Amino acid sequence: MEEEIPRINFDKSKSLGIEVVNFTQLLDALKKTKNHDPFSVHRIEFFLILIVTKGSYSHFVDFTFYTLSEGCALFVAKNQIHHFTRKIQSCEGFCIIFRSLFNDNKDHFLSNILRLNRLFNYHLESPIIPQKEIGEDHFIDIATALYYEYTFSNNFAKTDILRSLLQVLLLKAERAKEFQSVRGIKAHWLEIFNKFKELLEREYINTRKSRVYASKLFVSYKFLNEIIRRVSGKTAKVFIDDFVTIEIKRYLVSTPLSIKEVSYKTGFEEPANMIKFFKKRTGKTPLQFRRES
Repeated sequence: MEEEIPRINFDKSKSLGIEVVNFTQLLDALKKTKNHDPFSVHRIEFFLILIVTKGSYSHFVDFTFYTLSEGCALFVAKNQIHHFTRKIQSCEGFCIIFRSLFNDNKDHFLSNILRLNRLFNYHLESPIIPQKEIGEDHFIDIATALYYEYTFSNNFAKTDILRSLLQVLLLKAERAKEFQSVRGIKAHWLEIFNKFKELLEREYINTRKSRVYASKLFVSYKFLNEIIRRVSGKTAKVFIDDFVTIEIKRYLVSTPLSIKEVSYKTGFEEPANMIKFFKKRTGKTPLQFRRES
């Protein structure tokens, strides 16, 4: 076991910025992986979508096994930990991975609806969209079209076509997610919330003070706290504490690092403070959680 959770980056040789494979090809690639064990916990630096078209499949994401039946889709966000399971060999489907959503100018045409980003907001909602919520929306048809375009021999306009098809797939998924989502959330609030979340992912080691994040986002603490409460149902402090708790769990489950090392990795100067924080949040000491996990 590595000293750190393995971080897996998007394959830079995939110049299209997206890769689409069926489960047979995916399993073959997983078996050939050398830089990490895809069937053990690792952290991804890209976005991943799994769509089951036949059979059922169980996938591990952030301490939970999610079962996907036929027609279901699973969305794994950048920075989450996950691992594949051997059950993937007994079902059929598609795996779609892509580098980013909106990080370069080439993506400027993507719909503003997608900037709501419910799909990969694992802090708020389930990562699964059940088939009953996708309904008759031709979701699998679009995934199939993505696969055929990705493997099509004619490369003319391939990047643009793939981006367009991916946009349609994400929009259909967002439409299904709307069924699950909290109503009455303004797009502007969710944009600020997403910026806060991205900032928290980068800075939580340095500070857990919500007022600092409000300052960095150029909004008042009261306004930020209200947005987080309306979007997540939690105060800013509780949301931050929950986020840090997840990070501690990731280290405890996925690495052999000592409690002292985990404390430093997650922004605590004293291990005793981390132990007290973690026990208050989970009811267990870090060692108890590690043993039980």
